[in-house]
Amino acid sequence: MKERKKIYWKSIVSISLLFICFSIGGCSLTKDIHQIGRDRDREFDKRSGISFSNISEEKTMDLAKLCKVWGVVKYYHPEVIAGNINWDYELFRVMPYILEEDSDVNSILYEWVHSIDIKAPSEDTGQQYQIREDSIQLSPSTDWCKDEKYLGKNLSLELSSLLDTNISDRENAYVSFRDDSPYQFMENENPYPDMKFDDTGYRLLGLFRYWNIIEYYYPYKDVIGENWDQVLLEFIPKFIHGSDYESYLLTTAELTTRIHDSHASITDKRGNYISRRFGIYKIPVNFIKIDDQIVISKIIYKCGLELGDIVLKVGDKDIDEILENRRKYIAQSREDTGSLLFSDLFRVHEKNTDVTVIRRGKTIVVNAKGSQKYIDVDVGTKSQEMEDGTIYYINAGLLKNGEIEKIMEKWWNTKGLILDLRDYPSAVIVYKLAEYLIPAEKEYIRMSIPNRAVPGEFYYLDPFVSGKPKGSNNEISDDEVYKGKLVILIDEHTMSQGETTAMSLRNTPNSIVLGRPSAGADGDRRHFTLPGNIETTMSGLGVYYPDKKPVQRIGVQPDIYMDPTIEGIREGRDEFIEKAIEIIKES
Repeated sequence: MKERKKIYWKSIVSISLLFICFSIGGCSLTKDIHQIGRDRDREFDKRSGISFSNISEEKTMDLAKLCKVWGVVKYYHPEVIAGNINWDYELFRVMPYILEEDSDVNSILYEWVHSIDIKAPSEDTGQQYQIREDSIQLSPSTDWCKDEKYLGKNLSLELSSLLDTNISDRENAYVSFRDDSPYQFMENENPYPDMKFDDTGYRLLGLFRYWNIIEYYYPYKDVIGENWDQVLLEFIPKFIHGSDYESYLLTTAELTTRIHDSHASITDKRGNYISRRFGIYKIPVNFIKIDDQIVISKIIYKCGLELGDIVLKVGDKDIDEILENRRKYIAQSREDTGSLLFSDLFRVHEKNTDVTVIRRGKTIVVNAKGSQKYIDVDVGTKSQEMEDGTIYYINAGLLKNGEIEKIMEKWWNTKGLILDLRDYPSAVIVYKLAEYLIPAEKEYIRMSIPNRAVPGEFYYLDPFVSGKPKGSNNEISDDEVYKGKLVILIDEHTMSQGETTAMSLRNTPNSIVLGRPSAGADGDRRHFTLPGNIETTMSGLGVYYPDKKPVQRIGVQPDIYMDPTIEGIREGRDEFIEKAIEIIKES
């Protein structure tokens, strides 16, 4: 049996590579030809040929091992990196052997991996990506490859040797890099738009692809707060048990929440199915969580609810039950807030829905009217002068390019500025505003990027600085900066660019950060597609304080913490702005 399998794998891979070389005339490969090499394998275009619905604990562990081995080879083997082998379809070829009762999994996997010949030693040694140890932010979790008890001696040695390939040229790899760009791109992944959702092989491919992208290309894997190997074991049966589109999509959405990243999302190319599953109508309000209570903080359209209403039930379900259900499918960096679910918490299936609330101390039932219109939950307060022109308020979410220069010129002699970062900044002000506020360039963040030659490794770049540069020819002199007080407003809606902006501008000498902790999801957003043409996202680059302390899942912490009061909300007051004015007047 073992000998038959060995011959099989040798034949499959050898014929595949021979066919590629014959077709292109001697393996002198270009980018396009590399792509063709991978794409010429069409055996499983229609179906994987793998379908089953139940699995034992032992076989679950075998499939988990297959997933991990498949991932190492996918990102480390020269032939797969070069685009010569369709590694998705190789998974379908080996999986039936893994699923056989009493199969010698380690031997099967060794023969499979060993049969992939490396045609020629790579000249690309990735020496320029040999990173100093003190610059490494995250190391690959590949120690298991050296565990002979887990893998057997032969497979362990085979995988261990792959870990030393150090290939930086990954233009045709499943995760690619462009020129000197630090960004990882997953555009070479096949979306398989015609996937049959009862196909167990393709469903597992979706899980294996996602799990390994997080394993090797997610900068915050060390702070997700999950045992990622255990997550794999948990989700293998979940992906197997479903047989239709809905189960696959929901299980995938549930998987994305386990990285605890507010940058993580899932979008069906047919529409935002996850949100619409909760209901096609939205009660047109925003809310805030205060003392574990869901409080209506904004009325977008007249619907029957009022500011300051404390929501107990929507329909016949407790609001806490609804909150936990939505969290199962919508990723959040911080689970201590519900406000990041603002667009989905009040989705309902009926246009009119009974909502139980506490209003001025009395419990009442309101028949709330839903809407299918766009719900704008931004703060919405326009930039404006306050306190007879002694204070100027800036809403970063409404800024236009070039507007900061005009604001600072006109309001240069004010007693204070209020910078509202509770809406996502509409213009990049990290550096421009800093030039007016911070007397000399100062470090505000470090960023970590993936080592293209070592999948799973991230390293720190030199610290980023903001503030007045030396020798600048700005409209103001080099020794002059804004002398008034700066109050920065943040809350859980302050995310990504908003967090970076806060980290930069809090270096202003006379500044205070006021509000609630930010979202804890900083960095860029990377997109990739899973089988079934489902797009998902994650944070792609890591962002840290200059001392390397993390922001992810923690958020930017305010200097002065405050919650709005229910009374203030009911009266339509913005207590954050009121407090900011008070701080400036007292300075």
